[in-house]
Amino acid sequence: MRDKYPGWYPKSAVEASALWDNAIFVPDANVLLHCLRHPAAVREELLRLFDALKESLWIPYQVGLEFHRNRLDVELGAQDAYDILIKDQEATIEKARERLRQLRAHPTISVPKELAALDMFSADFRARMATSQASHPTEDIAAAVTRLTQLLDGRIGEKWKNEQFAALKKEGEDRYAKKIPPGYKDSKKDAGEFDKYGDLIIWKDMIGKAKADKRPVIFISDDAKEDWWWIHKGRKLGPRPELIEEFQAGSDQDFHIYEFGQFLRFAAERFPEIQAGVGQVEKSLQDDERARRKQNEVAEAIETQAKVRELEDERDQIVAVLSGAPGASMPIAPVDRSALRTRLNELSAELESHQRRLEEAPSSPIDRAEVSASTEGSP
Repeated sequence: MRDKYPGWYPKSAVEASALWDNAIFVPDANVLLHCLRHPAAVREELLRLFDALKESLWIPYQVGLEFHRNRLDVELGAQDAYDILIKDQEATIEKARERLRQLRAHPTISVPKELAALDMFSADFRARMATSQASHPTEDIAAAVTRLTQLLDGRIGEKWKNEQFAALKKEGEDRYAKKIPPGYKDSKKDAGEFDKYGDLIIWKDMIGKAKADKRPVIFISDDAKEDWWWIHKGRKLGPRPELIEEFQAGSDQDFHIYEFGQFLRFAAERFPEIQAGVGQVEKSLQDDERARRKQNEVAEAIETQAKVRELEDERDQIVAVLSGAPGASMPIAPVDRSALRTRLNELSAELESHQRRLEEAPSSPIDRAEVSASTEGSP
């Protein structure tokens, strides 16, 4: 059974460990970017890890390209955070000030005292941000980029030729339509003609590298999407079975994938020099992941609210036509009242579904305020 269905048998700890002796280690772009976005102690531990892996480290050209495309967003985003936080904090404090100014006589609240307290808090926050901004580690982050560049020197795959991209596009469209992993979860990306095929390009290159070097590949990724992972009832069991089978068929080698935090724990067992700092690195990675999820929740809620407004506008138009309201107009002639009622029922079901999503996430009042603030003035 194992020989016939190799992808459907998750690797044991012993089997996974055995791969490390001869594997090529391939970090994705976001894993490399962790070397730039975390505090100094965490950056150093990550670079020590990559240095320990150096002899077996390799990345497809696409990974390096995505790293460089996103590097400045990470670096400049960190630099801009000081001013953005001050601006957001000032907006929140100003709302509190205005509420206090509007407060009528109150038996216990002293408006002047509370206004002074808000001013003191605001001044203290600005001072802390100014201190942090003045000590921003621009040179240290640049040094980390230099170290990564040196570590990966001679360990990067070749850039694809135009004819390869043309063939990939045709294959990718067919794979994504059939939901063949990896990469189909990126099918809606529209930043560039081939951007949505980035994961597929990386996949093809890893198969080619494993075949050429006759070595298995361990992929280290922060990508949690189902087009990479075999997920059963919320539990990740390993790579998608289809991936293991395609990888073996294309290279006659094995394939495994780790989330970065999981990979760190296994790496610490093999490389004593990084053991002491693993806990600190894991905590920083977990904090970053929670923040990323929060951002995604808010972005999804904003997108859902925009969709709700669009559906509500269509519903109101249909109701106006069906009720014969003055000035109602829809590009339907003659009016098919039965079709309009059917569409009205569909809209009601869609709106109910979207409203449930908005109620479930974001879940906290702060999140809801963020969503409302982000959508003010949106069309």
